[in-house]
Amino acid sequence: MGERNLNNVVYQKIKQMMLDYEITPGQRLTFADLAEKLGVSRTPVNNALSLLNKEGFLDFTPNQGYTVHQITKEEADQLYELRTILELGAIEKTIQNLTPAKFKELEKRERLFKQSVDENQSRSRFSLDEEFHAYIVEMSGNYYLAEYFREVYQRIFLRHRIRPLKGERVVQVPAEHHELVQAIGNRDVEKAKRIVAEHIESGKQYIYSFIFD
Repeated sequence: MGERNLNNVVYQKIKQMMLDYEITPGQRLTFADLAEKLGVSRTPVNNALSLLNKEGFLDFTPNQGYTVHQITKEEADQLYELRTILELGAIEKTIQNLTPAKFKELEKRERLFKQSVDENQSRSRFSLDEEFHAYIVEMSGNYYLAEYFREVYQRIFLRHRIRPLKGERVVQVPAEHHELVQAIGNRDVEKAKRIVAEHIESGKQYIYSFIFD
């Protein structure tokens, strides 16, 4: 495997560890531990951590090394604003491009997310929620828009500690997803946009309640 390919493989594996919550916000990372865990030398680990630092997922402190970045309120506000713009901007074309097969896939993703909530699976809930919303954007037919949406989503959720849904949100989130799926199925653009905007704002306030308390 070439050096560039190895660097990319290690980068993807470390990022996946963040997605799987094996590495958490605020955690200090060491080259030796990661190299041993991934079965590689320190060089590709160093290259991967340097790239993740440039992308804002890690913080670097001289003589101390890398730690997983913890989101600030200013960052969160900007990222949530961008997420809203992306998802709302896709809705009309998503509904225009709707087919029975696409709608069936959307319903499947809705069910998988609800199952993860019912079973209190925090890690899978994160990825399933991402894929539910990313698929809605993807149905617009714009691949790059969908990929950018995933990046923005991850920038929000990889920077704070994922917790199980609690209280009313346990019921509200699956219900909001279902309402959105029905609006898309009915080709109701304005209702779908309203649901998306309210859903994102409700989720934002819920997360803010425990990361910025």
